[in-house]
Amino acid sequence: MTSYCSRSLNSIRQHQKLTPQWNRSTSNESLNTIPYDTGNRFLALLGLIFSLIAGLVFVIIGVAIYIISPSHYNRELAKGSMPLLPDIYKPETEGVIFIPLSDSARAAIELLMSALVTVCTEATGYVHSTTLKWGLAKEGRLTFNANLRLFSATKGVFSPSGPVVNALFGISTIAAYATSTTFLLPCSLMNVHGHFVPWALISFLPPIIFGSMIILQAVLGFISFYTIPIYTWSSSPLDTASALVYHRYIYHRPKRCMRSVSKTNDSRTDPIHPSPRQPSSLSSHKSVALVVSLVWGVAAVWFIAGAFVYCRTDGGGELVWWGMVPPSGLLWGTSLLAMTQSILTIMLHCCELVTSLSRDEVIWRAASSVKGARPAGNPLKTVIGSWETVGLLVAKPVIHWLFGNAVALEAGIGFLAFPKHMLFLAVGVVLLAVFITVVAIHHPSGTQPAAYGHLQTLADLVDQWSTTMYWGHKGNGWAVGALPVRHAGTTNEGLLPPVGMDSIYA
Repeated sequence: MTSYCSRSLNSIRQHQKLTPQWNRSTSNESLNTIPYDTGNRFLALLGLIFSLIAGLVFVIIGVAIYIISPSHYNRELAKGSMPLLPDIYKPETEGVIFIPLSDSARAAIELLMSALVTVCTEATGYVHSTTLKWGLAKEGRLTFNANLRLFSATKGVFSPSGPVVNALFGISTIAAYATSTTFLLPCSLMNVHGHFVPWALISFLPPIIFGSMIILQAVLGFISFYTIPIYTWSSSPLDTASALVYHRYIYHRPKRCMRSVSKTNDSRTDPIHPSPRQPSSLSSHKSVALVVSLVWGVAAVWFIAGAFVYCRTDGGGELVWWGMVPPSGLLWGTSLLAMTQSILTIMLHCCELVTSLSRDEVIWRAASSVKGARPAGNPLKTVIGSWETVGLLVAKPVIHWLFGNAVALEAGIGFLAFPKHMLFLAVGVVLLAVFITVVAIHHPSGTQPAAYGHLQTLADLVDQWSTTMYWGHKGNGWAVGALPVRHAGTTNEGLLPPVGMDSIYA
C-alpha cells in the first residue's frame, strides 16, 4: 500500500539518521509540504519472500532426487518401464533420475525455467537497486535515478550495498541462469524394439545450486531491506528527486528552467531559447555508449563463434568435447557453461540502464500531457507502463534459452556446441542490439527539457512539487534588452500553455 509523505523533517532525520548533502533550498515553497510517494514496501518484501520460498523448494527437490535416485532406477528397471542403461550411464545412477521427455517438451521447460530465474532475480534485484540507490544518496553520490547496480557500490567493502555484495549478486545471477539450462540433460536410450528414444536425465546438483543462489540473493536482499534507510520504494524519478529535495540532499537552483541534463554542469544562468528537440540518452549518460558497444560486441563474438563451429563441423552436426558424464562432471560442466554465459548475463544487466533511462524520461515528459506526470509508487505499474522495460524483460529469458540451445551438456556425451543454434543466438543478440541502439539514440521531441532521471536536473526543472504535475509556460519575469525573460515550470492546476519558441527563459 503506497502513501505520500510530507511530515516533519526533523522527526524523519531523527529516525533514519541520514546526513544531508545540502543544507539549504531555494525552492519557492516550504520543504515540509513537498509530497512524494513512499512506494510499496510490502511488495518489495513479498518479492523477497517469493524468491526465498522458490529457492528452498528447489533445494528440497535436489535433496529428494539424491535420496530416491538409486531406488528409482532399480524400481523402474524391474517394472520394465525403463530401457537398460548403456555402460556410460551405469556408474552414474546415484543422484540422478531418468524420465521420458521429448526434445520439444524439454525446450519448453527450459524456457519456463529461464523465465523463473528472471522473475526471482528481478524481485531481489529491485530490492538491491533500491537500497543501493539510497545508500549512494546517503554518501552524496547519487546522480541518476537508474544505476548499473552490479557496478555501483557504496563505501565499505562489506557494506549491504558494497563491492562484495554486488559481486555475490552477479555470481549468483550467472550461476542461476547457467543451472536453469542443465536441469534436464538430454540423452537417448534404446527401447525394447531397438530404437533410440529421447529421455532426460535430472541430476540433484542443478536444483540445489539454483536454489542456493536464489536463497543467497534473497538473504542479501533481506539484509539490505532492514539495514538501509529507504525514503521511497517508488521507481519513479520524480519520487526520488522530491524525496531528496524534501530531505535536503539536493536543492532547487533558480533560473535553470530550460536547461536539460546535458547542461546540468553548466553554471551559467543566463536566459536561453527553448529547444524543439531534446538530447538522447546516448549523449546524456556517459555509460550508455559503453552499453551499446558491449551489446554489438557480444553479437559479433557469437557470429564468429558460430561460424567457427560451423566450419569445424563441415556445416552440420555439432562440435563435441567428450569425456564428461553427469553428475560427477556436471559441476565443472556447469561452471564452464556459467563462464561462457556470464557475458550474456552482464550484457543484459547493462541493458537495464538504457531502458531505465528511457522509462524515467517518459515519466517526466508526461508533465506536458493532458494527464500530467503521476508518479507510480507500485514498481509493477512502472514496469508494465514502459514498453522498453517489458521488451528487455522478455528478451532476458529468451536470450538465455537460445544460449541453452546453442551450447549445452548432454548426458553420456559431454559439452556440445550447435553451430546453427549459435547463429540463432547471434541473431537474437543482434535484434537486442538494434532495440537498445534505437532506444539510446532516440531524441525526444518537444520543448520540455530532458532529464533522463538526472535528479539535480529534475530538482531544477520542478518549482512546484505535487502528486500530479504539469509543465509549461508560467509567466514573465524581467527583461533583457527588448526581450522579456519568461519562466517555465510545474503546477498541479492543470495543463499549462506551451512555451514560446521565440522567447527566452530562465
